[in-house]
Amino acid sequence: MEEKETKTYVKVDDLIKQAEDQFKQFIKDGKYKDLLLSMSNLNCYSVTNQLLILKQFPTATCVNGMKVWNYVHRNVIKGQRAIKIIAPLKEIRKEEIQDEDGNVIDTKEIEVIGYKVSHVFDISQTEGRELFEFKCDEKIAQEYFETIKNALERVPRGYLVKYQDTERDGVDGYCDFNNKVIVIQDGMPYERTLTTLVHEIGHALAETRVRTNFKGLTDKEKTEIREIEAESIALVVSNRLGLHTQDFNIAYITKWADGEIEKFKSNVDVIRSVSYQILSSVEPAVQSAIRDKEKALESQVQAVESTSNEDKTNTQENTNEAVNEPVNEPKAEEKPKTRKTTKSKTKEVEQC
Repeated sequence: MEEKETKTYVKVDDLIKQAEDQFKQFIKDGKYKDLLLSMSNLNCYSVTNQLLILKQFPTATCVNGMKVWNYVHRNVIKGQRAIKIIAPLKEIRKEEIQDEDGNVIDTKEIEVIGYKVSHVFDISQTEGRELFEFKCDEKIAQEYFETIKNALERVPRGYLVKYQDTERDGVDGYCDFNNKVIVIQDGMPYERTLTTLVHEIGHALAETRVRTNFKGLTDKEKTEIREIEAESIALVVSNRLGLHTQDFNIAYITKWADGEIEKFKSNVDVIRSVSYQILSSVEPAVQSAIRDKEKALESQVQAVESTSNEDKTNTQENTNEAVNEPVNEPKAEEKPKTRKTTKSKTKEVEQC
């Protein structure tokens, strides 16, 4: 008797529940920082999908669907298990319009928006053409410090960034929401300047997002959450830019209760979207600056080679001219006339 293949179907609600449980576990296990570090590589996915990816494939770094991998000439290795995530689903359905007697008199189209289970794969599960992935490191961050700083300053629209004495003990920077000003302590090392700048920009951008969990909170609690958001954003962006992240400390949220953790998940969505907004501005600017520098160096090399070739050509032409020039042979030397002398007994007489 032929056995029928039994398939287990995963529901969207089940995946959402898995993501929520995974988030709580990350916080309780003190792995919130690990979640943020992973976020810098999986930033284009929602927090729910990031949690699902990390639960099923903890070492994931670059994730796409099969069609995308095929488009970039990479194939999923046979036998690899797909990572299940949630994807938006949009359908157009026809709805009947009935009269009072229940007769269909017309139809109308309605848009139904929902979610479906989608399957993706990490780059390590694929093979094929090598892909170029821009990755900033400490050396690049230091060399292109001005480029990064200028790109960051353009992100919070409407804000003026100043570098001066903050006049606040132990404060490297602050964001003034009312006057739309970000102040950064002047004269700090490049790395500290960048991480502080990202932190304050995080404050400015997060304040424009809708926070559903702010209702009913005290001002002190709101301030605490704002600081966690800004520090988390700085951690995600700094890690992506190759800056040191050892000094970031957000460990105290592990003490939160389950209810507080569930509420904070919406803030993590804010952290993800703001980080993505910042990186979408900075990374292209750095890549462009690197390309410009490479082109400038290439032009200099070509100019040097061109000058060198011209010198070689001129030298060869001069050599050829010297070889082809007629040579005037020297005339035979005339023997000098000698004077003969005859001796007499008394004196020598010169004879010509």
